[in-house]
Amino acid sequence: MKRPTNWVYGVIGMIAITSLSPLAASADEGMWLFNNPPRQLLKERYDFAPSDDWYLHLQRASVRFNSGGSGSFVSADGLVMTNHHVGADCLQKLSTKERDMIELGFYAKTPEEEVRCLDLELNVLQS
Repeated sequence: MKRPTNWVYGVIGMIAITSLSPLAASADEGMWLFNNPPRQLLKERYDFAPSDDWYLHLQRASVRFNSGGSGSFVSADGLVMTNHHVGADCLQKLSTKERDMIELGFYAKTPEEEVRCLDLELNVLQS
């Protein structure tokens, strides 16, 4: 009797994966679009009924980094907060042998001490 070739095992594997994938795919109420918030869920679960203006404010406070990742405006001056891994690329580019921002970190005491990531672009959804 002849043994099945590798492609047969591949086909069997793909069938198994596709048949099990519906079990893993489930909705998460924690992820939603600004134009379709789970208003009823928020009201029932948390007794929270934000206004349309609140959703608009939330939308405009959220930013997308062109390097991948997201963040939020935390000041009217444009200061943005994000996760370390999102800013690590910029910190690496700004680092020198004398000033390793990845290893030592970085803290600007004043707005004048802040540094700019020259090739970074932030996108904000306006409507």
